[in-house]
Amino acid sequence: MFVQSIPVQSSNRLLPLLSPTGSVNYSTANIGLGDEVPVPEGFSLSPDLRLGHPMSESATFINVVHLIKDLGQRDINGEIGPLDFRTPQYPNPVIGIRLPPYKTTIKRKYVMWALVLAMHHMCATQRPPGIFYYSHFTLLFNGREIGGLSFGIIGPMIENAKNITRLENTPEKITAREDPSSDTNLISQQAANLTTDLTDPRLSVTFTYLGGSLNKEDLLTTLLCVMAGAALPSSETRVPNWAPQWLYGHTRFVVSPLGRPRPPYMTYYWLLEGLAATADYLIDQNRYGDIRIGFRVDGAGIGEGLFRHM
Repeated sequence: MFVQSIPVQSSNRLLPLLSPTGSVNYSTANIGLGDEVPVPEGFSLSPDLRLGHPMSESATFINVVHLIKDLGQRDINGEIGPLDFRTPQYPNPVIGIRLPPYKTTIKRKYVMWALVLAMHHMCATQRPPGIFYYSHFTLLFNGREIGGLSFGIIGPMIENAKNITRLENTPEKITAREDPSSDTNLISQQAANLTTDLTDPRLSVTFTYLGGSLNKEDLLTTLLCVMAGAALPSSETRVPNWAPQWLYGHTRFVVSPLGRPRPPYMTYYWLLEGLAATADYLIDQNRYGDIRIGFRVDGAGIGEGLFRHM
């Protein structure tokens, strides 16, 4: 793993809320994403809490990238229970998924898209640049709460902060199920203990900078969107020549698999692995520009990807 932690100064001061609960809902329609990924109509994310405790932007991106990778390599239409996720390299921020009392599970794809929308929101509202803050978001489907997404916040902190700030229309108290015999709890433990040293050992990834400069947030958010799109097919499905129709700022991605007569092939499993490794590399290098990514499995080239300025 290429990543080193970036220290941040901590503070327990409460910051003003980004918006009153429910007044701003983020969906793919209102942040300009393309139509290639069928996010369910009616799904949205409401930012309802931000605390004055800072967290590293880079650490947050890495933890989100590896959680999306883990979700995407399973059945993305399947269900998971409450979970807490962090990588060994970045123990903070913890990413938490909680459910309202009337639900025991939530679809993985809803969690995945909540992560993408939350990262877009935090990039768009960060002050100062490069620093995020402990935050909580409510996941909504047709206006009804279906879950909660937190960054760096544990349950009691959410409830105490909501009481202090006197939020209106807050969700009911959210609690995690802790039945050790339940399937959803086992899935949660698997995700929380995910090892994120450079991906599957069969994969090797090469990186070639081609010059130019890309905005860090545009590049990494585009990478998240591509991963979310790559998570929808079966992980063993072969990737076609693909240029997703997402454009953050001036960043575009294309992938070109090699036409191999026999395995290994460029599948969505390997694309997700390679994109996670790319995020690790970019943040470690702290260099954001046009970059070519070479994918090799068991020593055989299977394809290339390219992030470039448009």
